[in-house]
Amino acid sequence: MLKLANGFVLAVTVLCTLVLIQPSSATEPDLAKSSVTKTITFIHLNDLHAHLTTHPDLVRYGDKDKLEQRGGIARLATLIKRLRKQYPDSVLMNVGDAFHGGVEALFTNGNAIIDPVNALGVDVGVVGNWDYAYGPIVTRSRYGSLKSRGWFTDGKIKRPNYPNLAANLKISLPFFRRGDYLMPPTMTKAINGVQVGFIGITSDIVPRMHPMLAFGLNFLDYNTQQYTDLIEKHATELRQNGAQIVVVMSELGVQKDYSLANHIAPNLVDVFFSAHTHEVVRKPLTSSSGALVVESGGGGGYLGQMNITVHGGHVIRRDWHLFDVDTKIPEDAAMKTLVAAARAPFLGNQVNVKLPSMAVDMRLTQSIDTVVGYTGLPLDRRNALESTFNDVMADVMRKIGKTQIAITPGFRFDSPIVAAGTLLEDNTIANGAITLEDVYRYFPVPYLIAMGSIRGDKLRQAIEQNLTSVFSTDMSAQGGGWADGWSGLKIKLDLAHANGNRIVDLQLKDEGRALIPDEMVTVTGCSRPFDTKADTTLCSYDGFESVDVLTNPATRKEWTAIDLFVYGLQNGLIDKQVRHDIEDVHHTKMWPQNEFVQPLRGVGEGGE
Repeated sequence: MLKLANGFVLAVTVLCTLVLIQPSSATEPDLAKSSVTKTITFIHLNDLHAHLTTHPDLVRYGDKDKLEQRGGIARLATLIKRLRKQYPDSVLMNVGDAFHGGVEALFTNGNAIIDPVNALGVDVGVVGNWDYAYGPIVTRSRYGSLKSRGWFTDGKIKRPNYPNLAANLKISLPFFRRGDYLMPPTMTKAINGVQVGFIGITSDIVPRMHPMLAFGLNFLDYNTQQYTDLIEKHATELRQNGAQIVVVMSELGVQKDYSLANHIAPNLVDVFFSAHTHEVVRKPLTSSSGALVVESGGGGGYLGQMNITVHGGHVIRRDWHLFDVDTKIPEDAAMKTLVAAARAPFLGNQVNVKLPSMAVDMRLTQSIDTVVGYTGLPLDRRNALESTFNDVMADVMRKIGKTQIAITPGFRFDSPIVAAGTLLEDNTIANGAITLEDVYRYFPVPYLIAMGSIRGDKLRQAIEQNLTSVFSTDMSAQGGGWADGWSGLKIKLDLAHANGNRIVDLQLKDEGRALIPDEMVTVTGCSRPFDTKADTTLCSYDGFESVDVLTNPATRKEWTAIDLFVYGLQNGLIDKQVRHDIEDVHHTKMWPQNEFVQPLRGVGEGGE
């Protein structure tokens, strides 16, 4: 039985794993069992991002990367069943963004992804930042317990069949159990006589994504001391109540989790199972507290296994293995049927699906396997500073907006698109085709395209703000995503400089001159629905003037990012060569030369 912190009791299944650790402060077990050695297996899935099918992914081999077919929830199902059979004392954790990230999820408020994920047999999970993106009514309906839902729920929203935990999230509405947890903060589970304690940490950046997404909810802002105190409090309570193993499932990202693991008291937490940053951690990070930190990539391309061995009531070993979910793993037949049912409304000649949102008028009327264009460039977002896809997108935006500069958000979403002429792993030659589904993989958010103007010094501040959120050595200053994409600028940086001072030189590319602080420049960017300062905000940055959403002349509707990118593909607006307009004089190693896409400790004094 599962014992939840708020008093709920659920039946749950569990999994097994090996590990190497210092003695814990757990309450001494029954003396008759004190000499028994047992191993519990923890299966770690994170950041699925609604990837139902096998898809291209860039895989790191040493300091090189290679495009391979990875993931697919039917392959995950096969691997999970194998592990459960081999390790009956096991638990499956689903940490981070699961129900957001693709076209099937976007047009169903995540409902299309629920049944396949539920069929995996997940035991416990943590909600990711993008899982809140459907709005507070969906959030409350999908994840709230019976006593915490309270206001305005939607009976059409499907729910996970496993508990989700969130120790850093409480309800803030004054008349609906204010101060209660929306989801339980912790859970204990007895697995073959071993008490396991779980602490859940959901995303800390939801209010920054958009204030409306956090309506009625109070997310604990990231502060190293606050989160250290929070984890120590719950870990101590779990230990005092008999937990011999304590793990943290966290959607803060591997950088913040590693920092916290080095700040918490020793012997309280055995493992941080991270999510959010999509990093592939093949060798566990070791910390001064003794806790290990791991993350299992993203998109379902990897599955982690941590075996934790307990002897005499104490953890004596922790062994980590990361499985590559590739095409060598067969697809589970039952899961294939569920996936086909979820995708059926989006394939074929009768597609007609409306976005379930009052914010944007979007309707899908084409099969998502429709080829909408071709590319001679490799397109991906696997660089925390400047990626090929963001460069291409920003260029298209600037050409259509006819502005001096363009900006596109630094999302982590992608499903890499291979360039025409590339030799694929099955020895065929790629033709560079891009499907409508590929485009939605980069834009599973319904934002619009707008233009405005801004002073040069304010633009510089916006770039510095973005660089701080990605490369700061102060984890409390780091936000979500990687660096934004820019067009029309030549930027010289020293990433090792302090926050707010990383830009060495900022040039208007077409004019071949420095950007003057008090001059006004025109910018094409993104406009989010319900922005409270819509006339002064582009891509979440304030300080713009005369912001106006652009209209597609063909449809006379407001441009969405998806329609604009497809238009650019079909009208020759994509350049034929990869460009590099951002230079880091510090020569910070980027992925794949660096193990992490986003530097683990930030860049600067004390960083990388």
